[in-house]
Amino acid sequence: MDILTGLVIWAAEAMTLAVLLWSRWFYERERFYLSWGGGFALHGLGVTLLALRGYIPDFVSIEIANTVVFTGVGFWIAGFLQFDGKSVGGFVAIPALIWIAGMFLDPVRESFPNRVVLYNGAAIVGYAILIGILVRNNGPSRSTRRFLAVLIGIQLLANGVSAVLAIMRPPVSFASAPNAALLFFPAAFCFIAFVAGTARLLTERSEEKLKALALTDPLTGALNRRGLIDEFHGLCGVLRSDKPLIAMLQFDLDCFKQINDRCGHQAGDAVLVAFSMVGQTSLRGRGSFGRMGGEEFASILRVGDMVEAASIAEAIRLTLKRQTINASDHQIKVTVSVGIALAVADNADLDLLFTAADRALYTAKECGRDRTAIDTGIEAFIVPAVDRQGEDESPTDLRADRQVVALKQLAALGQR
Repeated sequence: MDILTGLVIWAAEAMTLAVLLWSRWFYERERFYLSWGGGFALHGLGVTLLALRGYIPDFVSIEIANTVVFTGVGFWIAGFLQFDGKSVGGFVAIPALIWIAGMFLDPVRESFPNRVVLYNGAAIVGYAILIGILVRNNGPSRSTRRFLAVLIGIQLLANGVSAVLAIMRPPVSFASAPNAALLFFPAAFCFIAFVAGTARLLTERSEEKLKALALTDPLTGALNRRGLIDEFHGLCGVLRSDKPLIAMLQFDLDCFKQINDRCGHQAGDAVLVAFSMVGQTSLRGRGSFGRMGGEEFASILRVGDMVEAASIAEAIRLTLKRQTINASDHQIKVTVSVGIALAVADNADLDLLFTAADRALYTAKECGRDRTAIDTGIEAFIVPAVDRQGEDESPTDLRADRQVVALKQLAALGQR
């Protein structure tokens, strides 16, 4: 098979991939499909123009063709940035700009060996950018990304060798160049392998999305019951001498049915989403937060003692209480009741934690709602709250810092 035939087949494959990627975009509406499809389309068009050398003007088959090819590389770079959820910067145009700038220089434009060096130099820069994007991401599909980086690295080395040979043994034309096969065949192999690797990357992304859907609540984006159970088992397996306890925090929005009846279910959904954001933001980096169903939520985290668990629960309760939720034409104030249960991580039983937290939550509800209760195994105690100081505390306590008083009383409860 000669070089011309290989270029035609290569262009046809690239165009086919572009159509497949664009058709995938119609179903998933992910922008990286458009960018990758555009990259393959431009690549195929540029290779076609290169293959028509001698049948079309040299300006089109050289300057325009390679500009189109490198623009396609820029689209590939943009696609990987979008795939990783990053913004697309102007640097994606660097390979094409290198080629265009070089063609303004007469010694380069009028010399085939110099054009070969310029082409390979621009390609090396583009491939280096792609490799950097692939290896900098340490998230899911890490091994596949490393595999793709290796393939692009092979192509980069082939371009480097081709540029060196063009300097040492200047060719007269592409077809007659002794190093043409060195550039073409590794490129063809890497192209096919890269397509297969990218397909694998997309498959792994779909698997991750399905896994996330199975573990998260579709309305709030928080973990669902299954996701919280998985988090519990993960926390039990972590050895932390500074936080030997696992805390289960059960949340139940107060009078939620009345919100639905008075303001409508859309307003109720807005309240659920707002509370989920409060919980996830408050616990970021410290524990897991999820929706158990309806207006019930829960959190699982490692803590050092009862005071730490109660402080976190109270922070979430007070944050929600002080927030006004805007839903349609309604401004809603809502409170939450919290039940807490604790167990030593080494022998924690999830069912027992759920039962104890439910028992504490029932106590919080029975004592007037909008408060936190802790189950100690014998009975449940209401946590002294900073927003209700003065209801039960002595005058001496009132003169002290309210938060200090509340925590002192809670510590005293934990020692009973």
